[in-house]
Amino acid sequence: MSFGRQKPSAPCVGAMRRMLFVACAMICLPANAAVLTFSCDGTMKEEAQRKAHAITKMGLIVNSDAGVVTGFTGITAHIDEVNAKSVLFNGTTTHPSGAEWSVRGAMDMTTGSVGATVTWFNPKTERLLMRMNYELTCTPTN
Repeated sequence: MSFGRQKPSAPCVGAMRRMLFVACAMICLPANAAVLTFSCDGTMKEEAQRKAHAITKMGLIVNSDAGVVTGFTGITAHIDEVNAKSVLFNGTTTHPSGAEWSVRGAMDMTTGSVGATVTWFNPKTERLLMRMNYELTCTPTN
């Protein structure tokens, strides 16, 4: 019987490091930090497509003073709820074509995990033009 220390697998170590980095960054930020900037990696998948597209270094800004989240295709989303563990956001922007771009999502402030859905809708025809699902892991840049 061996009681020696076992080495954790590489994916587990990477996930632990990422989680500790995000947690440390959140703890180390000044209490009055109103604007948090993140760099996000992950995937974006349009519902009609089979394969997800890689996202690298997508900028995401959480501005608690203004109560907004920006970074999804030019949409300014309002923060619906924020606490020490998460930020919930939702917003719509009208494109010059008349189409409406909307985003609804959540960010886990402990892990940096972000899940969001962006929809492109034509209000004149009441037709959904596109829906994209984002699965991201974000790390603080400031």
